[in-house]
Amino acid sequence: MTFTEWTLAVGNGTVPGKSFPSNQSADWIEIPESLLLPFTEDPIRTICSTVYPDFAQRYHNVSYLTERSIITPTNKNVTEINTHMLALIPGMPRTYFSGDSLHTDASDPDRLEAEYPTEFLNSLSFNGCPEHQIDLKVFSPIMLLRNLNPSIGLCNGTRLMVLYLGHYVIKGMIMGGTFNGRTVAIPRIVLSINDYRWPFVLKRRQFPVRLCYAMTINKSQGQTLLNVGVYLPKPVFSHGQLFVAVSRVRTADGLRFLIVNEDAIPSNYTRNIVYQEAFVNFQNPSS
Repeated sequence: MTFTEWTLAVGNGTVPGKSFPSNQSADWIEIPESLLLPFTEDPIRTICSTVYPDFAQRYHNVSYLTERSIITPTNKNVTEINTHMLALIPGMPRTYFSGDSLHTDASDPDRLEAEYPTEFLNSLSFNGCPEHQIDLKVFSPIMLLRNLNPSIGLCNGTRLMVLYLGHYVIKGMIMGGTFNGRTVAIPRIVLSINDYRWPFVLKRRQFPVRLCYAMTINKSQGQTLLNVGVYLPKPVFSHGQLFVAVSRVRTADGLRFLIVNEDAIPSNYTRNIVYQEAFVNFQNPSS
């Protein structure tokens, strides 16, 4: 089976699966040995050094950064990898803190502000939104988290290499796509975050970016890369995620997995969640 055929089989859910005594889901598939990295005591260091070889000499090379990334299921793992990689760049980071406030239609906003002080608002994290604290260095890659100006390439998901870290703007060079190589400026913006868990709308004034030596599988959709490391400290958790990860590259030479399984499940197996009814509904949209 060729790499292209295997990738399509992953997407279609036709790679033979099995279950294990500790996990009865019969969707655990074997990853080809040629794609596997060995488990080590420090898996983050292993996946980073594999995807970013010779980093100390090449961290400022935009082509080098453009063609590679680590992909992992959760934001927690993305943050761990990005923190590790940023520390490898010489110099101290510049830290940007957000300005957070709450807005509510409640009749007693003063009570809410007392219950949810600024320090609590600062601690909140939301998918697709910048953190309260962002640490960056010149030459680090970042991803834009909002559509700012699509006509010049500033779209949600655009990757850039940082060129300048100012108080009011971040300047970066777009990596990849139609606007590859264009230098742009990113301002702070005010984001309105409405989460059902909280009885208020959070207003966060921050640069709409995050580091992107690594990105979540969901954020990687639409990216085409030459070198991808798929880091799975836990299996994927939703339909089609494994296919999204493996289809970011066109050849097997550019893909490596590092799998960390629990419950005595072999480290050459991972889950491939594919709901066949999704294909039935797609083929028969009226049903």
